[in-house]
Amino acid sequence: MSAPFPPHPDSASAVADGPVRNHYRVLIVDDDDVVREGLVGYLENYHEANYQLTVTASPSAPDARQKLAEEAYDLVISDINMPEEDGFSLIQFIQAHYPQTRTAMITAYKVEDYVRNAKKTGVFNIIAKTAPFDFEELSTVVNNLLEPASAFGIETYMDPLAPLSQIVLTSSDDISVAFETLHGFLTRVQIPNPNDLLTAVIEAITNAVYHVAKLPDGSLKYEKGQRIERLEENEYVYIYYGQDLERIGIAIVDQGGRITADEILYWLDRNISGTGLMDTHGRGMYLIHRLVDRLLINIAPGQRTEIIMLNYRNQFHSANKPLYINQL
Repeated sequence: MSAPFPPHPDSASAVADGPVRNHYRVLIVDDDDVVREGLVGYLENYHEANYQLTVTASPSAPDARQKLAEEAYDLVISDINMPEEDGFSLIQFIQAHYPQTRTAMITAYKVEDYVRNAKKTGVFNIIAKTAPFDFEELSTVVNNLLEPASAFGIETYMDPLAPLSQIVLTSSDDISVAFETLHGFLTRVQIPNPNDLLTAVIEAITNAVYHVAKLPDGSLKYEKGQRIERLEENEYVYIYYGQDLERIGIAIVDQGGRITADEILYWLDRNISGTGLMDTHGRGMYLIHRLVDRLLINIAPGQRTEIIMLNYRNQFHSANKPLYINQL
């Protein structure tokens, strides 16, 4: 597969066998002893990376504040619902006093219920406590937060041996070609609700073609549904897709990088809360979030946006959907 963007030199896939380069400190905050020790034990013993990881456990937000005062941490992952102080309050404290520390949240409750608070506090990653818990996904999130450039590329989320195919959209007519190609692909593979994934993919493709290119005054260059005989080369949209034993993966990549994490949370919040029911714009991201098992959004401002969609053969992933937005 020829990619329009070469692997980033800091990506995990590019240097997985290289020398250890960094040492990161991670703090896990959770009042549930079993969950807390399970997360710490996994990251200490099974998390594979080309950096060293020291993981510390904390049973409460006040205890976490004390630990933060004693030594520096690169990443704090906090439970949301804790008896003495909730996770969002802790995250706001960290942002105010330790702005270089990256943060994420984790919850056993419905992630969508916390999107508004996530928007207010600037939390772009909320991990769902699934049953069984997906430790591999935890590793991916930790990697992405500690070394954000490693989040780019659908191959990061697939079996390294899985073959990937590519479609390049150079005109609006190519949207229908992509639809037919992906419809045929999803008809052949065996996953639950393939039509939901196809609907999400077409929504993402349409947005990438019509909502990314801008005129000098900032207005949209194209109207949705307009026939575009030829996109400019820097407006091409790239689609990557493939499958492995566990999942189907499709990525839509534009070359704009114009959407922001704050905008995504804004539109998700409006549609989840119901205040955006009459909106004519912004519903696409919410639709995609609802229709796919895992939605990962990677943003390199001014360069590219990746919408990565994963659907799993095992349906337990569809129960509680996390929030994963990576912005360089």
